[in-house]
Formats: sequence, C-alpha cells, structure tokens
Amino acid sequence: MPPLPSEVWKHFRKSADKSTASCLLCSATIQLHCGTSNLRNHINFKHPSVDNKKASPDVSKQQTLHQVFAPRPSSSETINQALANFVVQAYVPMIYSADKTRNCE
Repeated sequence: MPPLPSEVWKHFRKSADKSTASCLLCSATIQLHCGTSNLRNHINFKHPSVDNKKASPDVSKQQTLHQVFAPRPSSSETINQALANFVVQAYVPMIYSADKTRNCE
C-alpha cells in the first residue's frame, strides 16, 4: 500500500516538472528534494499561525523546566495514598491503634 500524502500538501501546489512547489499562502517557490521537510519548514517558519499539527511529524514535546522541577509528592504521601485507595476499593478493614506496644494478630 503506498504511503498517504502529507497534510502539508494542502498548502502547496506542485510544479509541472515536480522539482518545486508553490506556497498557496504567499506564492513562495520551495525546492523539492526527497520529501516534504522543506515544505513543512516553510509553513512552520513563515506561517506559524497556520494550523499545521498534522503536517509536522508526531513527536512528543520536550518537557518544560516547570514540568521537570515541579514539586512532587513525597514517597510517603504516595504510599499513604495508595494504601488508602487499596483499603477503600477492596473493603479491607484497617486496624489502627495508638498503643504501639499492642500486637495486632
């Protein structure tokens, strides 16, 4: 099965000799080599307001510094939350005693 044409072609018209493409937004002539990278780059840099999500490759975005260094719950908070979720979801009775010497068996 042949690959589907790139979404970037909705913004370009290929020349008769198929060596260039004309931008439908600004009439710029872009050289064609082996793929649509030049066309995609033209749209991204010259027409950034154009909705071009499908024309760019599906690459996960790099995290920002705020995302990387965001405060995270401590491991004890995570464990306590997981334990609470287990108790609630599994209907497990939980025995709690303030007396630390008491042996719950």
